[in-house]
Amino acid sequence: MELVDHGTRVSEDPFEKEVRAIFQDTLGLIHIALVTHYGLEEGEAIELEKDLYLWYLRFCMRPGNNSARDSRPFLLVACCQFAREYQKYVIGTGVRASDERLGKLLDREPADVARDFSRSLELLKYRHHQDA
Repeated sequence: MELVDHGTRVSEDPFEKEVRAIFQDTLGLIHIALVTHYGLEEGEAIELEKDLYLWYLRFCMRPGNNSARDSRPFLLVACCQFAREYQKYVIGTGVRASDERLGKLLDREPADVARDFSRSLELLKYRHHQDA
């Protein structure tokens, strides 16, 4: 993304580029978690992904943070936390009904669910490496 300031183009910060690249690399898994596992509607997932990106960017900017890549597990935990709280709210207000599968998922700790997704990510990387 490039910012325009009074006709002058300003390049994006290399750190923000790295954060965006890691986020984009993880976005497919995030979207699957939100839509397939947590049962969010497409539009809800897209809006949550925007919030999640802003959270991740700020998280990576915290003092003492090593790199965006090393912070990716925290991104997946935050994804599961955001989805869990959102679904609990929507179900709690009666906007949406829950089923047994979703109920069990919402009862799990977001870090445990994220760990499962992390394993999926590693498996996908392994398969992609084997196919190459």
